[in-house]
Amino acid sequence: MALLSLVLTLLSALTFWLAVPIFILPPLAAYAGYRAYRTRRQQQPHMRRTQKLLWMLPMLLAIVAMPLELYVLNAGYRV
Repeated sequence: MALLSLVLTLLSALTFWLAVPIFILPPLAAYAGYRAYRTRRQQQPHMRRTQKLLWMLPMLLAIVAMPLELYVLNAGYRV
């Protein structure tokens, strides 16, 4: 699931100029990242902070990608 989250985030970054994938792919990537994090937390309930951050990274990247892609899209269409 973490790999799926990263792939969806990368795919949204590559196709952000279409505008529609911005509203579909990053939320799906964030959900996949959340599922991967939750699964890992259930498997290993006592994780160090660095491990938690590592498993939260795909979800965080997806959450950060959406506003950045919207900003680039809006800045690119200004005249």
